[in-house]
Amino acid sequence: MKGIIVEKDGTIRLADDIPMPEPGPYEALVKIESCMICNGTDLEIIRGELPEAQVFPTVLGHESAGRVVKIGEKVKAYKIGDMVVRASLPSTDKYASSWGGFSEYGLVTDAKAMEADGKLYSPGLTQQVVPDGITATQASLMITLKETCSAVNRMNVKKEDHIVIVGDGPVGLCFLSNLICEGYTDVQMIGNRDSSLKIAEKIGAKAVCNNHDADRKAEFLEKEKGKVTLYLDTIGSLATINQGMKIIAQEGKIAVYGLRTGNELKVDISQMRNFTVQFVQWPIETEEMKTHDQIAEAILNGEINTDLLISHVLPVEKFQEGFDAIKEKRALKVALLFGGDR
Repeated sequence: MKGIIVEKDGTIRLADDIPMPEPGPYEALVKIESCMICNGTDLEIIRGELPEAQVFPTVLGHESAGRVVKIGEKVKAYKIGDMVVRASLPSTDKYASSWGGFSEYGLVTDAKAMEADGKLYSPGLTQQVVPDGITATQASLMITLKETCSAVNRMNVKKEDHIVIVGDGPVGLCFLSNLICEGYTDVQMIGNRDSSLKIAEKIGAKAVCNNHDADRKAEFLEKEKGKVTLYLDTIGSLATINQGMKIIAQEGKIAVYGLRTGNELKVDISQMRNFTVQFVQWPIETEEMKTHDQIAEAILNGEINTDLLISHVLPVEKFQEGFDAIKEKRALKVALLFGGDR
């Protein structure tokens, strides 16, 4: 079957010889319709920088959505025709799997059925059924929305928080969408692109600031100094973390979601006075699964406008166009289709 392969040297190609997965008794076979490029994790894998994905060649992708076409004998959570998210592939002798969502078929696991039989498998908890009315690309987007929504919950955000989001990429905009949807009104954003910051304003950001406008940036940081109770850093670089340390309020929190910190982080501790630094860089299955119905309802009700967040929808054969658009900062979320709907 077809799928997107990453070689050890970072080369990406569309293969047609990936072994077809066969569902076990607790698994369902899914025909994948859409998988989105993750601007963070997928690019880390391509660069060979993600510790969890160090075996190559590997099948890429973890933001998949598709329809169940076959079920194992002990499956209860899925039925044929269900739209599900996060179908993945097992590794084989031919290809490793970096979740393997960019393939024609994948597997989901009925974790609750396994638990009932005394077997524990937590990754299957987030392989959930999507309600009718949500398209395959919207279902793919739900994964980033669920990850960021569960991260907000783990950060213990309060309605009275004065929030600054750093980073106007898809993760930052998904954080913003979740916060606005949940009734947080005091949310500002610092970013690099006027086009993305305009989307942030449409979503509901109270104010935006472009990093490239030096005068505006200096004015913004001076005004916010000592007032920001939640500095939500979706970049995770030394520069962005240290920037937060300069404006965070007493008893405030710097929450780092971005993965750009590398293997070491050296920060200027001379300004560390009564605040928290929290790293929330990886989803927790038991927390992410709790947000599924909330995100689906918000999309169906129009409270989260997915059209603002999905910039490109392409057939999988045009995968290189999608990756180039992300690398060149011309894209937000890019969906690659295996014959699915938009």
